Order: sequence, then structure tokens, then C-alpha cells
Amino acid sequence: MKILIIHSFYREKGGEDNMVLGKIALLKDASFEVELLAFQNPSHVLSALVVLFFAVFNVSSFFKTIKTIRKYQPDIVHLHNWHFAASPSVIIAAHFFKIPIVLTAHNFRLICPSAILFYKGDLFLESLKEKFPWTAIKIGAYRNSSLQTFWLAFTVYLHKKLKTWQKVSRFIVFSEFMKDIFVQSTFGIPANKFTIKQNSITDPPFGVSVARKNHFVFVGRLVVEKGIDVLLDAFANTNFQLLIYGYGPLEQKVRDFAALHQNITYKGALPHDDLFDELRKCSALIFPSIWFEGMPLTVIEAFSTGTPVIASNLGAMSTMIQDHYNGLHFEAGNPVDLAQKLAYWSACSENEKELYSQRARVAYEKNYTPQANIQRLESIYADVKSEYGLKPQLIEN
Repeated sequence: MKILIIHSFYREKGGEDNMVLGKIALLKDASFEVELLAFQNPSHVLSALVVLFFAVFNVSSFFKTIKTIRKYQPDIVHLHNWHFAASPSVIIAAHFFKIPIVLTAHNFRLICPSAILFYKGDLFLESLKEKFPWTAIKIGAYRNSSLQTFWLAFTVYLHKKLKTWQKVSRFIVFSEFMKDIFVQSTFGIPANKFTIKQNSITDPPFGVSVARKNHFVFVGRLVVEKGIDVLLDAFANTNFQLLIYGYGPLEQKVRDFAALHQNITYKGALPHDDLFDELRKCSALIFPSIWFEGMPLTVIEAFSTGTPVIASNLGAMSTMIQDHYNGLHFEAGNPVDLAQKLAYWSACSENEKELYSQRARVAYEKNYTPQANIQRLESIYADVKSEYGLKPQLIEN
């Protein structure tokens, strides 16, 4: 089967970009023929504004997609990030050739300009019930700009009216929770067009065997939505040891807080090569996000090392982590409840903790291996081709 992957790379390479590149490698290892049609969101401000202007329908992207399809003749087009360099024009181009289209929704941009349903420290859900997201525009939910927010909202809305999104054969989301958010919104796409497919990582090498210690670890971006304030407040009045790895806008706050609390240590950015060893050393990973994560790779990475996770009972974390089985839940945004869960965990016997660890590893082996991922993706592609019921009709040069 020949797959054409389409993706607009972000100005600063991030997790979504890495996920797409990893998926391409995974497909090739499984003997799929894969071609990448890449677009690049520019870093220069003026160039970015020009490309954003053409986000409604990028003619250049449209014809580039036409040319690629004619040359490569794929069986499936799999679109990841259309925003904003590719634009929805690539969907129209693929539909022109009557090729089934799969779209992975890595975030909530199709139903809210904020993309993450979060604004200034709180969940932002107003766009889910508005036919046009005027509230998001009023507050400038996208880049704190009402004008840019309007243009992004208009792009999605126009293509909703043009039925562009209905040309997508299947939307892939990462969890039942994420699917419910889309279906219950005003997006207008029925539930049967959404399929849940979890992410995966390669089984990490074991390296040097080490005994687990009693400290906890946080790994991630130091931003408000990751629950940094909750994390710091929860550990502030305890003796539990916390190592914080990451960087971001709240780095100085974390540094200052760590200087005042001997049980909190800021370690800076963690090289990915060292990640798994650090996870194996800790007692548990703390994941205090206060927004609807899609499917955080950090949790999967923890599970792959048999590391239990203490996480907010919110979004994907509610289903990834099974409370009192492979980790613990605490009330999102509640540092007191997190502190209580830390105390509960620390009071568990070593045998109990080992059971949690074994179950975390089983969760990885069952749901998050490359083998499980490729089997699910192959099933989705086969279903889409079967449902589409048409052989691609390619136009000759």
C-alpha cells in the first residue's frame, strides 16, 4: 500500500513533528511505501503573516499536492498538520483524485482557534458550543491576537461550509475523551468518522540496571498548562524529593522556588538519551497538566520503563492511567490532593509499588508498542479503502 503523508512542520520542531517522522519510519519498517509531502511554516514574522493570509486556500500548496499525487499515485493520503502552510487546499486536491483521506487531529484546532482548549491558566471551552467562535476572537485565543484568531476561525468555518472537512474519510484521535469532545462540539462530523489510535514509542534499551529510589520526577515544558504551579505548591510543604527536568517560560520561577525548598531540585533540560534511565531511577512520574492533553508521550515513556504515573484526572490521563492500578489520579489543579496522593504512594510497601510497576509495563506492551500501533494504523487504512469503495482515478499529466 502506498501512503502519502502530508505535514506542515512547525517553526520550532516539536513533539508533533517528531511523531510524524517516527510514524513514517514505522510504516517503512512495516513494508509500506511512504512519501512525505512537507510544508514549512516560516520563522520570519512577515513571511509567516503572508502564509497565514493564504491559510484559507494556499494555491501553491494545492498545486504542489496535485503534482505529488500525479507522480506518486498513493492509495491513501494521510494528513497531519494542515495549519497553516499546507492549508485545507491539500484536502481538496486529494479529493479531486478521489483518494481516501485520513486526518490525524493532534489537537483541537478544528473546533477552537486556541487549539488546546486552554487560555490564560484555565480551560477554555466556549468554542465547543458556538457555531462561530466569537468569544475566542474577542479574547485573542490564538497568539493573543483577535485578528489572527478571526482569520484562523474563518478558515475552519469557511471549509465547514464548503464541506471540505466532510471530504476526510477518517479522523484519527488519541482517546475516547478526545473523540467525545469533537463529536459533542459544533464541528458537525458524526462519531463514525472518528477512530481512536494511540501513540507508540520504540521499546527503550535497558542500559545499566539500577534500584528505584524514593524521589519523584517531572519531565516536560515549564508552562502554565503543564500544571507547574500545582506541582510546586504540592511539594512545597512536604519532605518528598522532586527532580524537575525541562525548560520554558516558567524556568526562572522554578529556579527561584527550588532555591527556597531543599526538597525540590531543578535539573534543566533532560537529553532524550538520558530520559529512560532517569525514569527507571525514580519512584514515580508526576504529570500535573491542567489542560486536555492529546496523548502525552511522557506517560508512555514512563510506562515503557515500568514507572507508575501520578497524574491529573483529566482528559487522556483519565484513561491512560488506571487509578490504584498502574498509577494514581488526583484532582486536576488541586495541589492539596496531589500532596495527599504523594503521601499515599510513599506509604505503600515495596511489594505494592512493584505491582504498580509491573502493570505500567504491561500497559505499554499491550497498547503502546510500535507493533500495536502499526497494526491499528494498517486496520484503519484497510477500512478506509474498503469504505471508500473506489480505485483512485488519477489524471494523467
